[in-house]
Amino acid sequence: MIRIYECNDSFLYEIIEDYKETKTKDEKDDIFNSFCSSIWSSKNKRKTYKKAVKFNVKKDLLYTDIGQVFDTWSNIKYIYYKSMTEDNNWSSIIRQKINNIYTRYFDIEVILEKEYMDLLKVPKKLYYQWVSGIEMNVTTVTDIINNSMNKANKVKNRLQLEKIRLSWKEYKKIIEEFLRRCFDNCKLINEYEDKKKIRTMLDFLSEDNFYVRYICKSLEGEILKWQKKYYKVREHKKYSRCMRCGSLIEKTGNKRLYCSECAKISKKESNKKADKKYKAKMRENRKL
Repeated sequence: MIRIYECNDSFLYEIIEDYKETKTKDEKDDIFNSFCSSIWSSKNKRKTYKKAVKFNVKKDLLYTDIGQVFDTWSNIKYIYYKSMTEDNNWSSIIRQKINNIYTRYFDIEVILEKEYMDLLKVPKKLYYQWVSGIEMNVTTVTDIINNSMNKANKVKNRLQLEKIRLSWKEYKKIIEEFLRRCFDNCKLINEYEDKKKIRTMLDFLSEDNFYVRYICKSLEGEILKWQKKYYKVREHKKYSRCMRCGSLIEKTGNKRLYCSECAKISKKESNKKADKKYKAKMRENRKL
């Protein structure tokens, strides 16, 4: 079928109104496909880049023993990402939301949680405490920094396990399913019961912004529901993370720590340790 609908020069509210008012499935498909094409062809591509927690050791302190320790950790790199767009068009804003969701839930290279970042900042924090006059020695500083970096690596590994391995190509298919539900479930502004409230909102927002916010909020809700479904967690249930593999598990009254598979592995390991301890004790008894 030759596409006859073109979204690029249309307002979002016009596209949604056309979609809702169109009667045939083929016409709806044409409008929606054109909308998706505008999203995926947006110049607002997903971008990651390197940043660093860095500081400069003063020249007169650089060649002291403790100064050398700080200099070693004066440029700690991590992966960051473009999280905002300066473009005001609807396709760029919605694409930014789509980009951010992928980075947050699927990109294992981007870890920016506060717990992890605070650990990366320990050398910088210690350095400024030192130059402010707080006495420190090489051994203590080295131990604190090494412990912090080791802990940072463990935290990073744990947070990476919590992300789902999904290619961008697979992700696009899922997002298009979400977007289609947005179009199907979306109400037109004049359909809202409390029209006065909506109109008050539109005193400050254009109709396009109203629908952009609706779509972005819906995408966030959809990905949370999809994640629960992926891990087989019932939608109405609260969840926690498996301590071993990072997958979602339903919260239960017995403070469940592992998913079913990891619970089996943990039990085997525990039994193995207990068996080893028992055999060691038996050997000791024979010696007596």
